[in-house]
Parts: sequence; structure tokens; C-alpha cells
Amino acid sequence: MGNFKRRANGMGTVYKLSGNRRNPYVAIAPAYEGENGKTARKAIGYFATQKEAENALSAYRSAPPAIALDITLEALYKQWSETGYKNISRQAKYSYTAAWEKLKPIHKMKVKDVKTPQLQFCVDTVAETGASKSTIDNIIIVAGKLMNFAAQQDLITKNYAQFVVRPKTEKPERASFSDLELKKIEYGAKNGVGISAHILIMCYTGWRIQEYCSLTIFDYDKIEHTLTGGLKTTAGINRVVPVPEKIRPYVEMQFERSERICNFSSQKLRKEFYTTMDLLGIQKEDERKYTPHSTRHTYNSLLANTGIDVDTRMKLMGQTDAKTNINTYTHLDVETLKKAVENL
Repeated sequence: MGNFKRRANGMGTVYKLSGNRRNPYVAIAPAYEGENGKTARKAIGYFATQKEAENALSAYRSAPPAIALDITLEALYKQWSETGYKNISRQAKYSYTAAWEKLKPIHKMKVKDVKTPQLQFCVDTVAETGASKSTIDNIIIVAGKLMNFAAQQDLITKNYAQFVVRPKTEKPERASFSDLELKKIEYGAKNGVGISAHILIMCYTGWRIQEYCSLTIFDYDKIEHTLTGGLKTTAGINRVVPVPEKIRPYVEMQFERSERICNFSSQKLRKEFYTTMDLLGIQKEDERKYTPHSTRHTYNSLLANTGIDVDTRMKLMGQTDAKTNINTYTHLDVETLKKAVENL
């Protein structure tokens, strides 16, 4: 082939063909998805000079012909993702990729046909499943980025994502595990089911998921049976959490295997959590009644049911707001409430 003049992805290219030709410079339009689903490219024309080819490509981008206007949202996403995922965190990329999957009903639609009603349909459909506010926000963000990218290429005249209305999302009740479910997790830990051991440890220590993944063997006092660590708040940093006898074998087993209590990233641990919940028959893998943070609610509920006072619970959980502890984390069971009434 000839000499390329490199451009950013999705902008097309100009290059010179080899040999003696009357019109050696060729202008190639931006790639698009062909009928067979494969990436296709089209020559705009052949020119005597590089400048003529450059001008032809600029004119093409300014007023793309029908073949470019037929690009699907899926093909546009592929173009955008080549640069759109650069210079962002792994967590952001994970969130945006998940958000893109929520737009699946319109993946095959032509970009020119994607308007506010189609985007609103996707957002409303996801909201009806009980999705969180952050999930909804990420869908709208990704849709907005794609619409902006399309507008830059003159495929659409405006960013229709800006007109999408965010549905009201009810904050789901945060659940802690029941006694029966805790027994299932204990069974799983004893029999090596998924990451049951990690889940059990978190239920009886109350670490946030990132705090838990940061713990090392140097944070464990084998004599006093305590773990020291924590993140997020002043009260949470360097807090000391006793390790109950029930879970000590699992904690020590983890440290016998590695210097880290968990060799997973927090993202991987989240994924394995849902898989393990399914394996234990507690909830289906795609359900979200219980999340990794439920282990923290469970810990607080266990402390409350044992009669441990709020100040002590706050210290153990690394909190500074007693209202947060009482209103958000405590899930007193029916039997405890009955006993409390009997003692009045």
C-alpha cells in the first residue's frame, strides 16, 4: 500500500498509492459497520495532490453521505470506545461498559434514528427493575457521550440524551442476612463454596469491601485476635476490630495462603459475591437484594441484637454519626422486638 497520513480514529485517512499514477492520493472515509456486521471502509475518491484528497475528506466529514448516516449505535460505540476509555479509571470503564449494555434495545438502531424517546425507553426500562440512581446516571452519561461523538461527526444535529428525564428511584431497603441465611453462609465456608469464607468474615467484622481487600497479615494480631485497618472516615481509619472465635480459623487460613486476606480486587470480590449467593441458594446471581455491603448491615445487626450500645457499635464500624448507625444499619429482628416489649 502507500504512505498513510495518520488521524484520530473515526476521522478517515489519506494516503499515497505506490507506483506512477495520475491520481496517487486516495481519501478513505471513516470506518462504518457493513451489512455483515464487519467493519467496512469506503474510498471517497482518488486525487492528484495530497491537498485535494485532504479537502475531499474534510468535505465528506462536513456532510457525510447516506452510507455514513446509516451507521448503527453499536458501530458508533466501537469507534468512540477506542478513545473514550482512555485516561479513565478501571472502575469508570467498568461502570460505563455496564451502562452500555443497558442500552442493548437500541444497539442495532441507526444513529440518525436514535432520539430522546428511544433513550428514555431504555432508561425507564432499567429503572423499573429497581436499578440504583448511579446506574441510571451512568446510562445517561454514556448515551450523552455517544450523542456528542455523533454530533462531532455531523451524524446528528443535537445531543438528544440531554433531554432524557431521570426517573425517580426509590432507595431500596438495605437488608441484612437472616439467621438461616447466615447458617447457609457458614455451611458454604466450611465446604469451600465460592467465597463463602470471605462473606462470613465480613459479616462478623463489618469491614467495607475496599477496607477488607486492603487487609494484610501485618494487620492481624494473632495474640489479641484483632484486625486493624479502615478507610473513608476519620473514625474508620486504623480502627481495631476483634475477630470472633467463630471466624478465626477462616481468617488465619486466608493468611496462611497469602499475606493478603483477599487476593481479589474489590470489583472481582463483588462479582464473586453474587455468584456465591446463587450457589448458596440465597438469591439469584442477577438479583440485588443482598450486596457486599449487606455484610456490614449484618454485622451491625448482630451487634445490636447482642445488646451492644450504639457508641461501641460506632467505634467498631468506624462511624461518626449515631443517626446513620440507628437509621441505616440496625435491623432488629421480630424476636428481639418481642423481648423488648416484654421487658417494658
